[in-house]
Amino acid sequence: MALFGFGKEKREGGNSELVLAYLEDAQRVRTPFLLRDKRKLEHPGVLQALDEEAGTMNLQVTGSYVGDKGSPVDMVFVHEGLRLGATARLVEVRGSTVVVEIPEDLTLSERRKQARARLNAKEGATLTGLSSLFEGVGITGVIENISEGGCRVRVEKALNIKDQKKLGIGSALVPVGHAFMILKLNKVPRCPAVMELDGKVAYVDDKSGGLVLGLLFEKSEFTSVLKSLVANRAGSIPSSVPPKARRKAVIDDPSDEPYVAPKVEKRVEPPPPKEVESPGSAEPVRAQPVQAPPPSPSVPPSVAVASVPEGQGAARTSPLQRMKRRSRSLLILSSAGHGAMLQTYFQEEGYGRVHLAVGWDEVVAQLQPPGVHVFLVDTERPVLESLEMVQRLKDAGLTLPPIVLAADEVSRALVIAAQRVGVAQLLVKPYSLDETLSSLIEQQVGLA
Repeated sequence: MALFGFGKEKREGGNSELVLAYLEDAQRVRTPFLLRDKRKLEHPGVLQALDEEAGTMNLQVTGSYVGDKGSPVDMVFVHEGLRLGATARLVEVRGSTVVVEIPEDLTLSERRKQARARLNAKEGATLTGLSSLFEGVGITGVIENISEGGCRVRVEKALNIKDQKKLGIGSALVPVGHAFMILKLNKVPRCPAVMELDGKVAYVDDKSGGLVLGLLFEKSEFTSVLKSLVANRAGSIPSSVPPKARRKAVIDDPSDEPYVAPKVEKRVEPPPPKEVESPGSAEPVRAQPVQAPPPSPSVPPSVAVASVPEGQGAARTSPLQRMKRRSRSLLILSSAGHGAMLQTYFQEEGYGRVHLAVGWDEVVAQLQPPGVHVFLVDTERPVLESLEMVQRLKDAGLTLPPIVLAADEVSRALVIAAQRVGVAQLLVKPYSLDETLSSLIEQQVGLA
């Protein structure tokens, strides 16, 4: 079944807004898809285009996709930690482009039995696995997520234990069911520094660039601490596709008058003063430069709107760097990839404490006790959802630092809503990691 028929004739029913919300986000971040053809072969691909009027979507796939017009196409994609499935009808195949109808519904296709917590690569959690002490396969890798019963590891090195020779990292390295006598977990947050247990391979995945292993743990003395970690970082496994709003949604404003963000004009430096001779004196007199009046603000002072144009900020001084390093702390809420990039940038800017959270549960933990000077929110979720979560934190009695919220579009209604929940700065996306962004953050931490 599909929501839309061929051409522009649309069908009623289904949850079209929910489906489009997930597909639009999947297209934006280029989420990998898996399409299964009539020969039951899986073809990796990405979503290139959505045509809401025609009711179709274009997927760029690898390999030669085989299918008849009108035949069902099964697809699976993993987005925001959820494994989602859908069935649509094939419209046409144009080379490596497969055109299908937009699905009527999405289904939750989770394979996991237990909740899991995602780990940031910056946290440094790694795993070493040995088939035995004297022979077999040895692996080392980075732990991407973990549950009380297992983990997902991206393999970085592999060797033959007997002769210590390196092995190729591919799907043939270990089969499903392969047992590891020793699994050594290092630097897992909120757990002992080193944990040793045993387990086996649950699945092998080499479709995402590199080799990923899913490992199942045997019950051990560390089960309870792993359960506590997951309970702190992750919620329960959903039983259906969670609700999601489309990013284009905005707060209703009775005036419907679009808000135009003020243009940020580049500051023009006055020319250097000229030396003129004073009558009756041989000494030159330096003319005083004319001070330009400060521009009048056109945005409510409680919420500033910045488009972060290209430009240069004030020169960084050594005392300023020392202040950043010793007494200023930033908290960033973002996806793992983009958040790591922001974290690295601000660390290079001299901030000694830059914390990264990938979920609101981690934000709550970082804000207790107070000690964060700026909270930067830049997620792929709808901006209205972020405003709602900020309000919930305030209602819970948390002391919030100045909040900088990134948004794709800025309207008058959004500015008003941001004022109400106490957002200090709206940041228009896309923005550059440059001196202007640094100056903006310095203003919020009280260094400018």
